[in-house]
Amino acid sequence: MKNIAFYHTNADKLASQYDSLTFEQVHADWLPVLQLLPRGASIVDIGAGSGRDALAMHHQGFHVTAVEPADKLRKLGQQKSSEIIWLDDKLPELRRLKLNQRYDLLLISAVWMHLDRNQQKKALKSIKQLLKPNGFTVITLRFGNFDDGRTAYELDADWLIHEAATNSLQLHLNSAASDKLARQDVSWQTLVFRRLPE
Repeated sequence: MKNIAFYHTNADKLASQYDSLTFEQVHADWLPVLQLLPRGASIVDIGAGSGRDALAMHHQGFHVTAVEPADKLRKLGQQKSSEIIWLDDKLPELRRLKLNQRYDLLLISAVWMHLDRNQQKKALKSIKQLLKPNGFTVITLRFGNFDDGRTAYELDADWLIHEAATNSLQLHLNSAASDKLARQDVSWQTLVFRRLPE
């Protein structure tokens, strides 16, 4: 809850920071995955923040649902397009999202570090339930501490890959990158998983 309150309180500043980069700049390493999706595929942006990524994917012809638990960030994002469905929901349970449908792709960008190990396990089960067979989930892992009061937990990509496999999520892409905002103490790793058919 403390992290959500931070994102709510600092929504304007954070939205400006997020929007200083384009969707394509931030997510270049996994963009080819979008070409593997069917026309008009259903996508969920979990932890959608300012709506930058949701809007970009909407403009590419996808049906996008944006999930954001921080009220002010969600309201800022809602102003960008009336054609994107916005939900107040959060990992690991995603209770409201589960009431709807199954999806072709889940984007979980810059969120995973806020989940402890048990929450990560629960989140993987939620991801499995939400994905269509052969659907993809993209998880970006942020490495580096926060100095602004946000809580982040230690991440282990190898553990995540193994745990995902036990939930029928097969590794499709593993890519490391420096920070696009040029923060020297922050680095990123992108993991893309494909949901295996039962």
